[in-house]
Amino acid sequence: MGSRIVRVVLVCTTSGLALVAAATGIGVAMSQGNIIVNNSSTAGNATIFDGATLETQSATSSVRLNDGGQLRLSSDSKAKVYSDHIDLQKGSADIVGYAAKANGLSVRAEGKSSASVSMRDQGVVEIAALTGDVKVFNAAGLNIANLLPGRALDLRPQDAGASAPSSLTGCAVKSGNNTLMKDETSNVTVQLNGGTVRTGRRVQVSGTMVPNATPAAGATQVLNVTGVKEVGGTCKAGGAAAAGTAQGGGTAGGAAAAGSGISTTTAVVAGIAIAAGVGVGAAAGAGAFSSGSAPNISSGR
Repeated sequence: MGSRIVRVVLVCTTSGLALVAAATGIGVAMSQGNIIVNNSSTAGNATIFDGATLETQSATSSVRLNDGGQLRLSSDSKAKVYSDHIDLQKGSADIVGYAAKANGLSVRAEGKSSASVSMRDQGVVEIAALTGDVKVFNAAGLNIANLLPGRALDLRPQDAGASAPSSLTGCAVKSGNNTLMKDETSNVTVQLNGGTVRTGRRVQVSGTMVPNATPAAGATQVLNVTGVKEVGGTCKAGGAAAAGTAQGGGTAGGAAAAGSGISTTTAVVAGIAIAAGVGVGAAAGAGAFSSGSAPNISSGR
């Protein structure tokens, strides 16, 4: 994301000239109702500065950032807005080409990707990929979930850190000298170290993620396996790509897996419990920031 611009202003004082740094806004907010910025209410447009607190009441508020990122804060929501992300404190937000943090999780919708992030009861964060691929990271920076368009997940942070317990379910495959498995709920591919894992079988593995490890090609992290249980179901032959298809990685809520007689599961990745949610239509994301809802920056300057 772009860095904040700082303008130097020349000020005349009784003792001479002084240089004063004045920060410019990072974007413009627009709402059909009142916008509450840093506890001050204003109607219509408002310039947003880095770290400002934005609140909504009965109306939504859209923000277009100077570097192209977009944000729409739902009604009855609250967030701190920064140039490269928001810290969602209450309610829901849609993001395009931007990032959001919520309850220790980081959601990244880069480029033209868009996502919906919602704070739910009991610390649950609901994340949906509206368009494009969306990645989720924990506080330690470990990739714990990958969402394809139309897929929704409920995430509940538990034990923090990459060394927290993990439990994943999927079809183990051989890749060279390594064993890989794509979890059918989180869509994360891990390299399995240790344990007796039979390839071509649908298994549930437990263990701990290895921080700062360099995984084999095709995987994003390494799991030290401490337990293996076969859970039934059919795996297709043909390597990691076929196994990923068998697990329903490209469908909302693991629908493909369920249709094959395999029940959907809850994954635990680095202490984050992840459950498949209800699928969302890609059309919902396509219209999330139509020309009528996204403000034009020039209108607020």
